[in-house]
Amino acid sequence: MEEYKCEVLIIGSGPAGLSAAVYCGRANRNTIILSGKEPSALAKTKEITNWLGESKISGQELLQKFTTHTISHETVRIIEGDVISLMIGMGMNMVSTRTANIASDVIIIATGTGKRKEIIKNESNLIGYGISYCALCDGPLYRERNVYLYGNDEELIEDALALHQMGCLVHVIIPESGENLPEKVNELIEKNIDVIDNMEIIEAVSNSDGIIQKIKCKSVDKELSEEEPPLEFDLDCLFILSHVPSNSIFKKAGRELDEYGNVKFDEGQT
Repeated sequence: MEEYKCEVLIIGSGPAGLSAAVYCGRANRNTIILSGKEPSALAKTKEITNWLGESKISGQELLQKFTTHTISHETVRIIEGDVISLMIGMGMNMVSTRTANIASDVIIIATGTGKRKEIIKNESNLIGYGISYCALCDGPLYRERNVYLYGNDEELIEDALALHQMGCLVHVIIPESGENLPEKVNELIEKNIDVIDNMEIIEAVSNSDGIIQKIKCKSVDKELSEEEPPLEFDLDCLFILSHVPSNSIFKKAGRELDEYGNVKFDEGQT
């Protein structure tokens, strides 16, 4: 079992964690970045076209540039491992992985929202290949092309309007009655955006190149879904909007989580 001690421990090696580490390095702080097995969402992104200085770059390439920049600071190092126990707020903070114990003065949590539970068959295989969780990020790639949004809150409406403004051909699928949505849904109707309610997406289907081609849907009404075959819609991109809970390890460590499973902080960020 390896033993480490540092001033700052950063849990997470995605853009947020690496950015924090750069500032720690610039301040000459002894810093460890703990990189888990689950890849950063950035690493799964096939193509980025809105990063200043890069007209087109893959997420993995951009993440490697971030990493190279970060470890150029002599006081910053990266170790591999997933957190299995966490003790914070008791003087020296302690974190354990399967192969190491790490003591630190400060812990920065930069894990993102954690691994997302697949809600649609074949979803995880098509991330970056026609399935996205960020309409504002990837919407410009699908101008004048068919896109579908799937979710059931006001954020869905905002993103549908944004995609329409970008020039996408927008369709919205919600797994409940449209009557349950805020009044702002009327703005979608006014702009002739197709809204399909009481419908759930059950599968995303790819073409021979591994790119999304269509989705299969069924009614949320069990009687109807059993009687009728799934509906199929051809599309170029599916944007899935739903909240993802943070890693439960923080709850076990005594940190309070909000209604979406995110770690809560006070005004002092503690």
